Amino acid sequence: MAQPSWVILDAVARVAAELDADLSLELAAPPSITVLTVPPRVSPVHADPTSRARPWVVSADPASGLLLLCAQPAPLRPTPPPPPEFLNGMRVLNITDIERRPPAYFVCDVSSATAFRLPEPGHGDPRGFPSEIKPSNFGVVAAPGAGGGASRYMVVEFRYMFNDQHATLLCFSSDTREWTWKPVHNPMGRWIWGSDGVIAHDGKLWWVDLAGGLVSCDPFAEAPVLDIVPLPDADCHHTDSSCAHCAGRSLAYRRFVQVSAGKLRCVEWSFRRRGVQDAVRGFIYKAWAKAFRLNVHDGAPMTVSMWTLNDPETKEWALEYKVSFQAIWADESYKAAGLPEKNPTFALVHPMNPDVAYFFLEEHLFSVDMRSNRVVECGVHGLAVPPSGKPPNCFSVRALELPLALSAVLTVSIAVYAGSLPSDVGSGSSTEESSPPASFAPSVSLAILKIGSEEEA
Repeated sequence: MAQPSWVILDAVARVAAELDADLSLELAAPPSITVLTVPPRVSPVHADPTSRARPWVVSADPASGLLLLCAQPAPLRPTPPPPPEFLNGMRVLNITDIERRPPAYFVCDVSSATAFRLPEPGHGDPRGFPSEIKPSNFGVVAAPGAGGGASRYMVVEFRYMFNDQHATLLCFSSDTREWTWKPVHNPMGRWIWGSDGVIAHDGKLWWVDLAGGLVSCDPFAEAPVLDIVPLPDADCHHTDSSCAHCAGRSLAYRRFVQVSAGKLRCVEWSFRRRGVQDAVRGFIYKAWAKAFRLNVHDGAPMTVSMWTLNDPETKEWALEYKVSFQAIWADESYKAAGLPEKNPTFALVHPMNPDVAYFFLEEHLFSVDMRSNRVVECGVHGLAVPPSGKPPNCFSVRALELPLALSAVLTVSIAVYAGSLPSDVGSGSSTEESSPPASFAPSVSLAILKIGSEEEA
């Protein structure tokens, strides 16, 4: 039986007071969800589905097992209001500053079972940017080469201003354990950046704007140079906005960029409008899509397209496939899975096989071989759904490759629980004889033993 080489990680970490170790990783074979748990000393704030006050993985280097965790500070204790003051018989309005404390960031290394708390960067930015970090522009990448690996890394925030030819890379090196500010030329011009995440790939960091393109650089270079790679043209345009930026953001809600099989892939899902949907589009559609990332076009089957960036130097994207869910719904494997014929929400691409895509639908997470239209896996995802009803989406989970040691542990767990599994689970194969039951969710806990800090360095 082949070892499961990757997991689907919940981007929101759990907090457990009874946890003795500093971190716990509950491994589960896809399509089940792997959960990261931390004690209150790492994240004083528990995950709250009704707010953004939660510990979460802001970015990762999946190939090296590095996670960048953001932990919100504990809420301030309420203090009694000062006694009222009066001047000439009028009460003086007492306005006090509200103390804002930035979150803490941890670099978690799955391979070495360690986590390190990053120091605060301070106020040394030559461009005058504030010291507080913007997590959507914050990424981590392992140092390339035989002397690198997950033991050496760089954490970088891309800092820029609109229509400014200068920008700054705020860099933290694991070698020096210090922050440095690297000035760079900003190639975006009047491009209003969307800040849709950061990808680590090929020893570089790639900042993503799903409306327009990617900005990449080698952060380990003495003088980094930013390069722009535009995303492919939209497969389907449907927006009533006369503003180019607003139209681009509407497109961004239907796209995702991820690394699979060593190459950058751009996935887009679109809908063919018809009848009443043409009349009711506009404000209602944009408001719901922005607030909930919901698919409001259930009457028209969703179409999923994927492009591959074969060579970043040429900046050309090649279309791999374009598949309608009408064909997937008609396949016997979809009917056998017991899934309703409703448009799902895109989750992620298999990190080793770009032909396999994962989708959320109600309480299920299932994968489809997009070449054959066949459902490969299906299970209950178990992710928390807030009272608003916002379903999980592609930002709710992350594909994480496992080191060989952890992969072997997960293999043993699967063998104990299930006896045997097909050797090609998650690779695009689905057979009735070898598929595990829908309720099958093997898991194993791994304790990560130590947290370092700048004081211990």
